[in-house]
Amino acid sequence: MSMKKLSLPYLLTALLFAFLLPATVKATHCAGGELTYAWLHDSTYQFTLHFYRDCSGSPGAGPFPLCYYNAQGQSFSAGNMAQVGQPVEVSTSCPGYSTTCSTPAGVYPGYQEYIYTATVILPSKSQWTFYTYLGNRNTSINTTNQPYFYIDCMLDNLNAQGQSSPYFSVRPVPYMCINQPYSYNNGAIDPNNDSLAYEMIAPREILNISCNSNPGANSILLANFNLTNNPFPTGNTFVLSPTLGQMSFTPSQAGASTVTIKVKKYRNGLLIGTVLRDIQLVVLGNCNAVQPTLSTISSTVTGAITDTLGRLLGCAGQPLHFCFDSKSSDTSARLVVSSNNAVIAPGSTLTYNNTYADSVNTCFDWTPGILDTGVRNLIVTVKDSACHNPGLLMQQAFVIPIYIAPITQILKDTTICPYDSVKLTAVGGSSFTWTVLPGGSSLSTLSCTNCKSPVARPTMTTQYVVTSNNLSYCNRNKDTVTITVVTPANISAGPDTTTCINNSLQLNINLVPSPGTTYNVKWTPSTYLDNDSIPNPVTTPKNDMVYYVKVAPNGLSACASYDTISVRVLQGYKLYTPDTAICAGSTLNVNLLGDNRYNYNWTPNNGVSSTTDMAPSITPDTSHLYTVTASYPGCRDSVSKFFLDLQPIPTVYAGPDQTLCYGDTMTLRWTTVSPSSYPNYIYDWNPGGALNDPAKMFPLFTAYADATLTFTASTPAGCKASDDIKLTVKRPKFMTVSADTLLCPGDTAQLHVTGDAVSVIWNPKSYISNDTSFDPTVYPTATTDYTVVGRDKDNCADTLDVNVTVKPMAVINLPDSTTIFPGESYQMDPGGNCLYFSWFPPLGLSATNIPNPLALPSVNTRYFVKGTTEYGCIVNDSIDVFVSPESFIDVPNAFAPGTGPNNKIMPVHRGNVTLKSFIIYNRWGSKMFETNRLDDGWDGRFNGQTQPMGVYVYMVEAVTPTGKRFYKQGNITLLR
Repeated sequence: MSMKKLSLPYLLTALLFAFLLPATVKATHCAGGELTYAWLHDSTYQFTLHFYRDCSGSPGAGPFPLCYYNAQGQSFSAGNMAQVGQPVEVSTSCPGYSTTCSTPAGVYPGYQEYIYTATVILPSKSQWTFYTYLGNRNTSINTTNQPYFYIDCMLDNLNAQGQSSPYFSVRPVPYMCINQPYSYNNGAIDPNNDSLAYEMIAPREILNISCNSNPGANSILLANFNLTNNPFPTGNTFVLSPTLGQMSFTPSQAGASTVTIKVKKYRNGLLIGTVLRDIQLVVLGNCNAVQPTLSTISSTVTGAITDTLGRLLGCAGQPLHFCFDSKSSDTSARLVVSSNNAVIAPGSTLTYNNTYADSVNTCFDWTPGILDTGVRNLIVTVKDSACHNPGLLMQQAFVIPIYIAPITQILKDTTICPYDSVKLTAVGGSSFTWTVLPGGSSLSTLSCTNCKSPVARPTMTTQYVVTSNNLSYCNRNKDTVTITVVTPANISAGPDTTTCINNSLQLNINLVPSPGTTYNVKWTPSTYLDNDSIPNPVTTPKNDMVYYVKVAPNGLSACASYDTISVRVLQGYKLYTPDTAICAGSTLNVNLLGDNRYNYNWTPNNGVSSTTDMAPSITPDTSHLYTVTASYPGCRDSVSKFFLDLQPIPTVYAGPDQTLCYGDTMTLRWTTVSPSSYPNYIYDWNPGGALNDPAKMFPLFTAYADATLTFTASTPAGCKASDDIKLTVKRPKFMTVSADTLLCPGDTAQLHVTGDAVSVIWNPKSYISNDTSFDPTVYPTATTDYTVVGRDKDNCADTLDVNVTVKPMAVINLPDSTTIFPGESYQMDPGGNCLYFSWFPPLGLSATNIPNPLALPSVNTRYFVKGTTEYGCIVNDSIDVFVSPESFIDVPNAFAPGTGPNNKIMPVHRGNVTLKSFIIYNRWGSKMFETNRLDDGWDGRFNGQTQPMGVYVYMVEAVTPTGKRFYKQGNITLLR
């Protein structure tokens, strides 16, 4: 929802109203607080102070001492309470309206909440009073000008140890309008579901600034006010509900008033604790807001009835539903409804219809639990978010009292083992009578029959019935509980057993189930089991195992049966002999380790020393796949295999000795190996550096040096033989060639060969005048390595190289033309790779021998430049510089305020120009900005305030040096 635009008279009225509040409020800063406690354990309690600071007063808060004393007059100090977190603002100003808590501070009243805690171990059981204090209490309309703030709470850990105090679910410091009816509720909630009562007491100050049993907490309420119907200026209209804590009144004077509400906590008619909330109610003058109203729709109530006190009476365990309307007579109201339902009714839901309108319908749904009984005050806060004058969100708190009556119930159905006992507990009444249903144990199995919590010792499954004196409208004063007695299972996992590795074995506990009983089975450990939660799992063990089994009837571990079974595992054997090969005539000793209780059998029997040995020796006559089978009664056979490859011992010949020219190649084609029928020979020539592949039988030899090569042929098993061949290499060195040279693109170079060569040939054959000449001319376009091969009279070759490097072409990158305006110059930027420059003509140039001279010609001029690289390569270029007689000015059509390059809007220009005026108006014609400086622009703010995104109007007037006037207006868009 967008906020309405404020007119100037409306804003002045709101600012004037801020000064109508009492000036004395700004002198100090204490606007109230509350001190609550929560039980931790034993006699240990945590105390929490919520302190409310007026932001218009002095800064900071505290320190807050925590003092306490008991009914016997003993006093103690817990030191200063520790602050928790940072303060947060609790005042409800509209968006865009700054309060005194804002930075920078605004004119609207603002309040912050500080939280402090301390933990105390009480030294004895007694009735204890805890209190804290602080100077600088705010003065207000209804109190004397007292300097100190005082707040306390009481707890009784003698009669009610372990209880926690009520706490407040609605934030304080509400705003209201003068002469308008108002309702407010602090939303006190008791975590122990004890009874609460409310009363108005006078705000107090402390007289004895120390921790003692007599702090001297005196009233500071002015004599012309009373606690009954006028505790502050209300024209005697104030009413406080002692059972609901709801305050209703019509304020009659603008300003801040102090009120103190005391919440008393009762258990079985005994007062066991109190807490105070000391707050300021701020009455605003000249309000436009209309306070909303709330009414329950009786026709929507289901699951409850309404009593004479206006309460909704529901039942524990029964769904409750009702709806209520929040309305405002102001049709422009935008109501928002919230409540404390999540705290007082856990699990409840609110459904809102027509939110942000002048009428909101809300429906409440809750199914209270068995223990969610007693008074549940639903505090509904209705807030008008339309933000009427004076810029504060107006709200009211309404209370809808709910009472959940208890129903009789036994906690709870239970399963036990034979001869065990269980404590039964009945809720929902004050007197109880127990009976038993037929078919189970007798009533004598209960420790008592007219008590709240008897002990039951049934010997079989039994149903007990309790009847209470709870005769409420819920009509639920009887309940039944079933105590199931389960019998431990009769199980047997059988005798210990033996199995083999990789063999599966089914276990079985032979469970005979009893009717109506379920069993939880658990095998431990679960290692190797296919399922550890069934009576008959399958195990495939890899080592000896001891399994424990537990069977719990109906999930009761206390009634579980146990058994154990040991499974021994024969580990079989391990064949360490892999697939292998041996030379003809050799013997292999098999490497096998295993359990000698197995029966072993080897196949085939060719060359096997004994086919029943665990690890025989084998002298084969040919290659075979040998298999060993190990057998044991009751186990699957275990089979392993390996392949024994019998390989021949070869005979080799490397060939006759040879002579070659330096650099020639020759295939060594005379090599032979026998027997030639074997397909898996491994070949090796050594040394193999001059061979293309020393692992081939017929490699290619390149003649760079004399060599004696050894040829070896072998099988994978290492059966081998060798032979040598001698290779003699002639070493000619008979040529020289001209040195490497440098060229620019398009140049040529003369190469020259001398020596004993009778013929030559050059490569590559491109960009050369004659590839067979001793003195060719070359003209490559890129760096090229030329190779010349010459042959002597014996046809032996000599090879030389010449590198011809082509350096980069000289490059200059100038635009074809550029335009300058009056008062401007142009910086030449030729780019490229040249190192030396020469410019012509020199007229209008700052220099003629640098790469980037400054050009300021008086007329249109064409400039020529000659560039030379460090290698002497040359390039020429030119640029036209046009001279404009007139300057130029324009305004962009959009800008985005911030830190970017266009964060301000200003005129842009070329050439000298004088700005007469640059003005920007908003769409309502209000002037936002004006300047006559070209380097001054609008940053999107007016009087320091950021302006909204949208379209604005500009007007610009300027004059050029020639006297030409420039006038333009148009639109610009402000972007964010």
